[in-house]
Amino acid sequence: MRTVLIPVVLVSVLAGAAFAPGQPPAQPPAEEARPETIEREAMLGDRFSFVVRVPSVTLDVVVADERGRFITGLGPDDFEILEDGVPQEIRYFTADLTPVTSLLLLDSSASVRSSLTAIQTAAYIFLRNMASEDQGRVATFSEGVRFGPPYTTEIWDQVPMIRAMRPFGKTALYDAILTSLQELSRVEERKALILVSDGEDSGPDAKGSVSTREQALEGARLSEGAIYTVGYTGWSPEGGGKLNREFLDSVAEQSGGRSYYPDKIEDLSRHFRQIQHELHRQYQIAYLPSRDRKEGGWRSIEVRIKDRDDLVARTRKGYYAAPETETSESR
Repeated sequence: MRTVLIPVVLVSVLAGAAFAPGQPPAQPPAEEARPETIEREAMLGDRFSFVVRVPSVTLDVVVADERGRFITGLGPDDFEILEDGVPQEIRYFTADLTPVTSLLLLDSSASVRSSLTAIQTAAYIFLRNMASEDQGRVATFSEGVRFGPPYTTEIWDQVPMIRAMRPFGKTALYDAILTSLQELSRVEERKALILVSDGEDSGPDAKGSVSTREQALEGARLSEGAIYTVGYTGWSPEGGGKLNREFLDSVAEQSGGRSYYPDKIEDLSRHFRQIQHELHRQYQIAYLPSRDRKEGGWRSIEVRIKDRDDLVARTRKGYYAAPETETSESR
């Protein structure tokens, strides 16, 4: 459990929110080490690039039953990996508890003025629920992205960034997602992006994102870390509240994450406990694609649990196989 210095007004809110993730049973790896990877750069438009690691493909997989309960204790022989419908050989497997690096991206634009206190509370609760060995970093956005101190296990270093939040400016959500994913792509360990927003973007004509919705979703597909979205109702110029569930659901689903919509503080605490449970109950699996990567293009991924139709495995939808232009020896 974290010891986080927080405003006194939030102490009662956070009571009972502490969580120490349980450790799933360790499983021996299918191989002694992960397959060799080569880092390549994938571009989205002219502004954003992502580090993509090939030729091995590493997946963080969550397995749950029909009631959403996490399933632990599985081994490599319980999984089937399909790439474009073709079975793949698992070369690395672990169910060990490993630290997670999280980037918490908070909407601070004028559209969420009525929900800003709730968003700040969400940030405090998430930091409070992080495991002691996890690393975290906070970023806020409106027309641009502002990053807090570097990733650290000393989570209290991030609190001043949250306290300083003020609602102002238009909403460049798509740019903020791509900028954050670009930053998170430099992290080699298990990682996740936690987005707290109303899901709306002001658009280029109103000082919103230069990037498009499609590019933001493409960034989610490229991401090697899951995206979890927490939706709060924002203000609409047309009057009334506005919450773009469709976009928040899509960006989470494309990366293998989930979306949440809390109605009250109790919901928020429960949702963040679920996210932390999930991040620490992932199976990490790696394989070497059987298809020649020189062909390039999008490769779809499906993970199944053998002989268990009652279980659902969730991970990213696929990846882009960048044609090889250099070898690891030439780097």
